[in-house]
Amino acid sequence: MVKVLLVNPPYSLEQRYGGRMKSFGAVTEPMGLAYLAGSLQASGFPVEILDAPAVGARADAVAERVSGSAFALVGITFLTPMFSIVADLIRRIKALCPTTHVVVGGPHPTALPERTLQEIPWIDSVCVGEGEGTIVDLASALSEGGDLSGVKGLVLRTGEAITKNPPRPFEKNLDVLPKPARHLLPLDSYRLTASRTKGSAFCPTLIVARGCPFNCQFCSHPFGRTFRHHSVERIVEELKDLKESYGLSQVNLEADTLTLNRKFLLELCRAMIQEGLNLAWTCESRVDTVDEEMLAAMRKAGCWQISYGVESGCERLLGIIQKGVTREQVRRTFAMTRKAGITMRGFFMLGLPSETPAESRETIEFARRLDPLWAQFTVTVPYPGTPLFASLDAEGKIRHYDWSQYNTWGGWADTRLPYVPEGRSEEELKHLQKKALRLFYMRPAVALRFVKSLTTLSDLKKYARGLMVLLKTR
Repeated sequence: MVKVLLVNPPYSLEQRYGGRMKSFGAVTEPMGLAYLAGSLQASGFPVEILDAPAVGARADAVAERVSGSAFALVGITFLTPMFSIVADLIRRIKALCPTTHVVVGGPHPTALPERTLQEIPWIDSVCVGEGEGTIVDLASALSEGGDLSGVKGLVLRTGEAITKNPPRPFEKNLDVLPKPARHLLPLDSYRLTASRTKGSAFCPTLIVARGCPFNCQFCSHPFGRTFRHHSVERIVEELKDLKESYGLSQVNLEADTLTLNRKFLLELCRAMIQEGLNLAWTCESRVDTVDEEMLAAMRKAGCWQISYGVESGCERLLGIIQKGVTREQVRRTFAMTRKAGITMRGFFMLGLPSETPAESRETIEFARRLDPLWAQFTVTVPYPGTPLFASLDAEGKIRHYDWSQYNTWGGWADTRLPYVPEGRSEEELKHLQKKALRLFYMRPAVALRFVKSLTTLSDLKKYARGLMVLLKTR
């Protein structure tokens, strides 16, 4: 049987967030790789995970690990801004191990499989979509002689040609997937962003569901449009395992929209209460998928924070990006959530298509009036695979295709923005991203709120770091 290495590429916090914001960046478990590893182990394949950012491994060290341990199959996951780093990494691996099969997966290769193979000539194949079944079938095929024509979900290089195998359907029942192989990860190296944790306690991520049916133009839907969730029993079992193994007190329940299925959400909350898990947890949601009963149940089950994607404070722009919500819905849900005793993070986008400077200011002011505990302002980036990318590309409005520069934190990381609305400038949007944070956080009421919320030395340190970042960018 082939020996497999799964790699999270060496993409640093400074590269992602910039030098000043890196201390607020998250180092999170690559749960996708953990799921792949769990499936490989369940099928009898020897597998390891190398999470380069978590252990501080550079590209040369990763390549040497492949060479020194005779891995026949290497799988690498990556996002669009990791492109140049991944290209260099694979080049190094192939220089040392030319016969090792390198397969890539993740949002960027899934969106552009053929183009990825063309632009990175050292890649052997691309896994499109969910990878658990594909990676096992690929490992099996390599073990049995190397005929990859029957591996669904694979796009591969065959000589000078590129062959696209039949697609692999999404798994309808997530419970058939083996549990993620967390034991292969350096769990003591991970931390969520400071705004999503209580104190400094370990806060792992648990995947609850996949898929999203909504039409937001900036999303690529790598897991499809059908909402699929683990059973309540499976989720509670995993939470128990995590609590017993690691003594955790908090957890991040990961799903595009945890609250989409009301019946499932209420059943999950009841089970968490009945089992006495006593865990503080966070999640992400949409303002049009919650009600008072759901919020009360979530709070009782331990939810202390919900992250809402607001995106814009301008009705016209909300329509353009097909968010499907109104400002009034946002206001009502924020008030409801606050009444339930749950804190909020608000996500806002600047530089949406056709956005004017006045509309940017309208979004910032809307965020100030909503007054979530935390607000995040990102620059709009049209990522491959999204309707936004397709439309702007067709209109000739994409400024460049240097994927490594596709960074929503471009104002802090100082990358070249791939899109700027007509009549605006890159410099203005970068400046605005920094100014938005100052306008939101540098208010007396916000300062007082953070002072009142101080409970640990860790809280004090992260608030002090945030203040210094804001002061240095005035």
